[in-house]
Amino acid sequence: MFSAIHYPRLRNNEFVQFIKNLIEIINANNPEVLKVIAQCEDLAALLTVLSALSKTNLGSTITLELQDIDTRRDSDLVGIEMQIKSFTYHFDQAKQEAALVLTDSLADFGPGISRMNYQAETGTIESLIKKWENEPKLIRAITTLSLTDWVKEMKTANILFNNRYLDRIKEDADAPEIKTIELRKQIIQSYRTLLAHLEAHATLSSETVYSNTISQINLLIEQYNKLVAGRSKNKEEEEEILSQE
Repeated sequence: MFSAIHYPRLRNNEFVQFIKNLIEIINANNPEVLKVIAQCEDLAALLTVLSALSKTNLGSTITLELQDIDTRRDSDLVGIEMQIKSFTYHFDQAKQEAALVLTDSLADFGPGISRMNYQAETGTIESLIKKWENEPKLIRAITTLSLTDWVKEMKTANILFNNRYLDRIKEDADAPEIKTIELRKQIIQSYRTLLAHLEAHATLSSETVYSNTISQINLLIEQYNKLVAGRSKNKEEEEEILSQE
């Protein structure tokens, strides 16, 4: 009696809107008359939770913060590197030698540290600073070139970046995707229950309200199936959300 809906291929916002439209149709035809008040209320309650979860998953502010902190530590690193390079041309031999010592220490970590991926850059800067803070000749070189405060600033930025990166990992682990999948399963079951009750009552009743409601729901299903079919030729755009079972 009811058409099949390809809800596994509906994106979350489409899925939410489909269920919302369905409930609107039921309400317009009076759930009390249709004898599906309880089923409609159960479906609406689940939809409210899913809608709330969908709104929380709009992107992390930590991601933007990480970009700012990464820019900060990159500026520190590049500034220190340029300062060291400039001192390799200094007229004062002591400063020139200190710059050459630090240049050699930087070379041990390879070129383009600031262009590394997040994790690699964090580890490399941490190792570089540890070396500069523990080897006597490097400590003297840093002091000679008055880079102590700058190195401390880079260390602070790198530690802050690492801490916030771990915070983002924790946030990702708590993201609502898993809860969303489970809720979709519950909503689908509630949806099936609602339609089953409508079919049962329609079979036992001659009231036109049932045929009208079923026609409207089938038209709604047809519209959403067309939406899915319209992009089926480009499967890269589709989300793998949920199996039909």
